[in-house]
Amino acid sequence: MSKNPKDQKATASGRGGVASKAAGHSDVRHVRRPQAEIVRELRRLRASPLRIEDENELWTGTQEKPPPPDIPIATREQLDQLRLSRYRISQLLVRPAFEQAVTGCFVRVNVNTDEEMPDYRIGEILGLAELDFGYKVDEIPTNIALRLRYEDLILQHEINDISNLAFTKDEFELWRDNCVNQAIDPPTTGMVARKRVELYNAMQSEAKALALIRQNFTHAMRPPQRGGILERHGGIYPWRVQMPKPMIPEPPPLPPPSNPPIGLTYRPILTVIAEEGSEDMHDSDPISIPTDPEP
Repeated sequence: MSKNPKDQKATASGRGGVASKAAGHSDVRHVRRPQAEIVRELRRLRASPLRIEDENELWTGTQEKPPPPDIPIATREQLDQLRLSRYRISQLLVRPAFEQAVTGCFVRVNVNTDEEMPDYRIGEILGLAELDFGYKVDEIPTNIALRLRYEDLILQHEINDISNLAFTKDEFELWRDNCVNQAIDPPTTGMVARKRVELYNAMQSEAKALALIRQNFTHAMRPPQRGGILERHGGIYPWRVQMPKPMIPEPPPLPPPSNPPIGLTYRPILTVIAEEGSEDMHDSDPISIPTDPEP
């Protein structure tokens, strides 16, 4: 150990400097503001009016984006996000959450019978119903029918009545007018977002095997309707041929009046006879009817 006073003084000053730096660093750590206080300050600044110098400033971390407004849909494209085609329904039919997934969606349904020209409406799926007989949907046996609401009716329709095509402009206008007349609230943008998530989760679930469905299906199948000669030979009509309506027979003749008029009801035709070689006959002369000569 050096006994030189100068060396001892320098050593002491060095230790003091290191100690002072450590003390200063420790003071800085103790003076640091708590995170909760910083968050409160940022929220207060966010609630204050925006300044010109803060226009391009980006807040990160504690900024929460406001949720989009939940407003009723107003366009055909928005409603088409909730549309289910017959093909998509057949895919959901073999999923466990079929009823929950399809309830609240919309379909394009044919409201006419097989013998008439197709006429489509936009229908809302209110739930499911079971039929006493079975039928096939793309080789899948089922007895499930859809409870649909369109216009002022709530009816059951088979899945085969659903169209694969999108809504038309006239069908959407008719549906929107019906919502106004029937005081029906249209779906909102929030409902559309939630229903799309439900449909995605339902499609991701495991589907039942077709062989297992056929094995467990116990309902009697409805016999297929006998078609025309073209269908019997493998052809398919674009739609059911509309047969002409039966001819309406002509009504029977009216009976004679109970009080017929008496006497002549018409004036006889007058025949004008002019003598040959008479030049005194003019258009302005009065008409005379000759009488029979006396015997």
